[in-house]
Amino acid sequence: GTETKAFHFDVVGHPKNNFHFCVVFPYHTPKDGTERPTVTILREYCQGPNAFMYTLPTGGFDPNHHQTLEQCARSELSEEAQLKGGEMVPLIEEDHPGIVEGKWSLNRFTPYLVIDAEIDEQPRKKDAEEIIEVHKVCLEDLHNIMVSGQLQLPSLATCYLAFERLKSMGCASFNFS
Repeated sequence: GTETKAFHFDVVGHPKNNFHFCVVFPYHTPKDGTERPTVTILREYCQGPNAFMYTLPTGGFDPNHHQTLEQCARSELSEEAQLKGGEMVPLIEEDHPGIVEGKWSLNRFTPYLVIDAEIDEQPRKKDAEEIIEVHKVCLEDLHNIMVSGQLQLPSLATCYLAFERLKSMGCASFNFS
């Protein structure tokens, strides 16, 4: 006989955010020949691991506050990184349902690259539970953070996609050896 097996899984997600969030890679081109390209990253308290970790500006799509995923991305850019404007470049196709956060999660994310965002003098208010430090790092330092295991996975995937897009746009070459 055939034996039937039943399995139970802990599947998590954020229904308030339509199970979707955005991640933004803020890239800053050099202003003159002496500067190197930089990226704005965050060091944020993460409740799950109960530790400070590195991340890119990231936030949930709230249908009560955002009409589009790009609007969500721009809101998080202001709220968490205190930046505004810049050229917003989606890193996946517009009709893509979003990258799955993990096999146990209903959440998906849409990664963006923003080129040359400026300081937001009147940034959106952070959520009460957010403890965030904003840092601007060169690409080599970002790479070291990426391989250290201290960067959240959606941010790590977004960094990879942003590097690939920047290379294809001829904006920068990356040699991390």
